[in-house]
Amino acid sequence: MFILVDTTAKKRRAQAQLERNLKSALDHQGCFNIGFRGANFDHDVFGFGPGELWASFMPPVQEDSTKRFWNGFGIFLPERGTQHITVEINIPLETNQERTAGFFAEDPLTGAIYLMHSGKIGGGRKGIGKSDFLFWAKPQLVNVATGEGEIRSGLVIGNIDDEDLAGRIWRFVQLVAEFKEAATSGNLNSAEFQTQVADFEQYRKEFSGRKRGRRSAGDIDYISYHGDVVEALYQERLAALCGGEKINRTILIDLFVSQGDKYIELYEVKTSTARQILYTAIGQLITHGTGSTPKRFLVVPEGEAIPNDLIAALEENRIVVRRFKVTGRTKKTVSLLPP
Repeated sequence: MFILVDTTAKKRRAQAQLERNLKSALDHQGCFNIGFRGANFDHDVFGFGPGELWASFMPPVQEDSTKRFWNGFGIFLPERGTQHITVEINIPLETNQERTAGFFAEDPLTGAIYLMHSGKIGGGRKGIGKSDFLFWAKPQLVNVATGEGEIRSGLVIGNIDDEDLAGRIWRFVQLVAEFKEAATSGNLNSAEFQTQVADFEQYRKEFSGRKRGRRSAGDIDYISYHGDVVEALYQERLAALCGGEKINRTILIDLFVSQGDKYIELYEVKTSTARQILYTAIGQLITHGTGSTPKRFLVVPEGEAIPNDLIAALEENRIVVRRFKVTGRTKKTVSLLPP
């Protein structure tokens, strides 16, 4: 389990490394006006280029009620007079309250530090909130232990030492931008969607609390790619739909294809082949396929071995194993391998 980075000195070091990493990966675009809710200011902007990620940083301000490192991100549009903020991943300096969405967490097995986000998306408009975003985006959340013995959860954005950190942040910015567009267009205001959000919130509460467990170092590194794998599966299968087939996701199922009222395919994505994780995957695929005879697919990273007894269990339950791989350095991409 991750451990919250909760000391001022360690946060300062992590923030400094975050900025070094991003400034080495992004080009200095110049000084731009940055739009804030109710205000704006001029500041240095770093980015990949027009239409892609921009990033800007500021140290804590003495007058702030909650001192925090400000890390603003958005989509760089140099022709605009003001760069709009898509999302902030701010780090509180002297407090560890969850009021601020950003935080750092450490993997005690490796000492690696990760940039995290609680999923709390602001916007000041109906339909833009934490539960709405988490249900809509369906990211993989991980538990983080605090120094007070509590557990909080968050999205893994990326390892602050990883060359692909800017790429992972860009993926998150795109996800938030798509969510905000869906919310402002009214697509998330339906009674059905709001009922599903309420069910999701109840589901999260049922699974919150004190949990124990460890993940392998490889699994931690792959967690932030979970959504990319699901999206790759979605696009691949969407292109092959036929005969009244529909494709979708739920709180409990990463991806499914249905025909009428029956599942015909179920997909479960796991970012590790650790035994406990595979036990969970097999249980999920069998449980959610009850009442129908769907084809079942388990999607796991390339190169990670599966124990022989679990291979036998997968074969007996007709669960097909697919592999994914992550390639690249500063901009990593996910690709699916054939079954």
